[in-house]
Amino acid sequence: MTVLVLNDRTCVENGNAMSEAMGIESFPEIENFQKLPREVIIKGASTHFNEAEGASLQGIVINNIGHSIKHIRAQLVIFDKNQVPLLGTSVPTEPDHLPQGGIANFQFQLKEHKSEIKKYFLHANWGFDETA
Repeated sequence: MTVLVLNDRTCVENGNAMSEAMGIESFPEIENFQKLPREVIIKGASTHFNEAEGASLQGIVINNIGHSIKHIRAQLVIFDKNQVPLLGTSVPTEPDHLPQGGIANFQFQLKEHKSEIKKYFLHANWGFDETA
């Protein structure tokens, strides 16, 4: 399951985007960052569920804003089948500082969530790095 979230709110339900945004199918054709929108992009890469370990979601954050950014956190909201939020959490990315064009990764490990993550919303929070 994949999701691409720009500044507009994009959610996924069973792999289908629920609002208009650049779809994941566009990524193989992107040859350089000039073709990406001037945004901080967050993408959920894969989900995993195991009874003993709970649910997990990992992905990447791409800095294409044109400036260095810092204090990057990936935020996750999981919805139930009726689109009611069940859980909201955030994790820092690795690394938490990115130059223009940099890529960070993140992973949510939710031991208390006892099913696969299917309907979710991702958002990246960050601040400008004025020292760069």
